[in-house]
Amino acid sequence: MRLIHLSDVHIQLDYSQIPWHRLGWRRALAQVELRVLGRAARFERGAEVLRQIVRDADRLGAAHVLLSGDLTALATHEEFRRAREALGPLADDPSRLSIIPGNHDRYTAHSMRDRRFEQYFGHLLKSDLPQYCGPDGYPYVRLVGDELAVVGLDSTHLAPVPGLAFGRLGFRQLRCLAAILEDPAVRDRGLAVLVHHAPLHRWGGADSLTHGLWDARWLLRALAGRSCSVHHGHIHQRYWHRATDRHPHLFGAGASTMRGDEGYWILEIEKGCIASAREGRPGETGAETSTHHVPGSPA
Repeated sequence: MRLIHLSDVHIQLDYSQIPWHRLGWRRALAQVELRVLGRAARFERGAEVLRQIVRDADRLGAAHVLLSGDLTALATHEEFRRAREALGPLADDPSRLSIIPGNHDRYTAHSMRDRRFEQYFGHLLKSDLPQYCGPDGYPYVRLVGDELAVVGLDSTHLAPVPGLAFGRLGFRQLRCLAAILEDPAVRDRGLAVLVHHAPLHRWGGADSLTHGLWDARWLLRALAGRSCSVHHGHIHQRYWHRATDRHPHLFGAGASTMRGDEGYWILEIEKGCIASAREGRPGETGAETSTHHVPGSPA
């Protein structure tokens, strides 16, 4: 079974055409990073690159696509519409796409209050094991084929101010995850866990308190020793921490549409285990770098 993992596509509007007083204070503050520090320019081709990655997924014969959040820049309705449009038919098919929100998809109080992410992608969040869902719909479980279960977690919240971009899962989601791991429908499958915030930074330690996943230790402890991989975004760097006795495989997908570092992971699953992983580049023929096999895997 082949999986594609991408993240942080940050579909955006041209905010230079919108008067500052119409943005609201959070989006107005964000213009410093977008327009002054150049973030908008780095993601200006986001929708185009996302459409190409979807075409790559079809060409590569991916059985399932994992998208670990931050579909939008600032959680506007138009950004969500553009993101869904760029995903094409994939956005209508929960058997092929699993998705979770990122902190940018919860950017304002309005986007949190009206569950804007769920308005556009809620049909992809319906769980095959709904008894474990909380009132907000998380965690959800997607049973993929005969050998894989995908668990979608929500680590987002409304930041007190932009820049405090930390995440947390909370006791309820972690408790439900523990129960999912023991469910007979999941127990004998490989597990792919989606969470937006990174459990570990690229260098192998915890991310900062203002940016990291606060309860990462408990998440990793629950998953250690299982046939499992964790797929995250948030950190705009693409990396893979191989499984150890302290944590499962951890895949950071980077910012898949960011100029100069466009890309995604191509993962091969055999008997529920990660057999190999390689990076793909949008639109390249044979869009992979070298393949990394997992020692002791079925490959």
